[in-house]
Amino acid sequence: ATTLPIEPRQIATDRQITIRSWEPEKQGISGFLMKQGDSFGIGYSTKIKNDGYINFTISHELGHYHLPGHVEKLFASGSGIHTSKSGFVSDDPCEREADLFAATLLMPERLFRPALRIAGQGFPAIETLSTRCVTSITSTAIRYADFAEDPVAVIVSSGGNIEYCCLSSAIRELSGLTWPKRGDLIPITSTTARFQRTPDNITNGERAGGFSMLDEWVEGAPRIEMKEDVVGLGHYGKSLTVLFTDEPIEPEDPDEPEDSYEHSQRWERRGE
Repeated sequence: ATTLPIEPRQIATDRQITIRSWEPEKQGISGFLMKQGDSFGIGYSTKIKNDGYINFTISHELGHYHLPGHVEKLFASGSGIHTSKSGFVSDDPCEREADLFAATLLMPERLFRPALRIAGQGFPAIETLSTRCVTSITSTAIRYADFAEDPVAVIVSSGGNIEYCCLSSAIRELSGLTWPKRGDLIPITSTTARFQRTPDNITNGERAGGFSMLDEWVEGAPRIEMKEDVVGLGHYGKSLTVLFTDEPIEPEDPDEPEDSYEHSQRWERRGE
């Protein structure tokens, strides 16, 4: 593809994969990959109400179809159907790999970077990119942090605890940081903490904005004020926080920059 948005339905059709919607019996299931002989089908939950998340779910299942070893592993039990929790909410390595595949498919770097440069800053930029790419807010926010030149942190959390965190290079390359990891507490004075005290905020997809200090979220970071936007992620019970600023952060020791992370290593770190 040479332009955005990418069309995962067409990709599936080109591979003779049937797509349909269906109502899952278990809460939180977003999609499935079905295998009958040499034929495959993809389903997405009728509870998904936006095109961006539908696209992501279809692309997630295409990830299972394409990624080496996934089909063999997922159908090893003899079951003809594998259900997924797409959207960066699963602890399973196969699901995380499929999420990464989906984000890369729908927002390829060669097309996403130019779009990012003209999208603006912070959460409004993420919404603009989500609309242009027809992708979910969560996947777009993480992709935005991957390639943003400004200081950006994207955090998914629930029940007062961090699920995972993605940092832009402007923060990631600072020395002396302790990367936020799964299970760490979110700052109790943050907008996110106040937001999560009302469960309906998450269920109803509400939004809130405020300010946080970067070092309250990332141990060892400079004490820099960041704009904090938070949105509820619906029935998954999680919220998405975006911290951003257009003020540059200089490394403490520019003569000894930390080794850069490979893209795939950064994604693995988020799942720790």
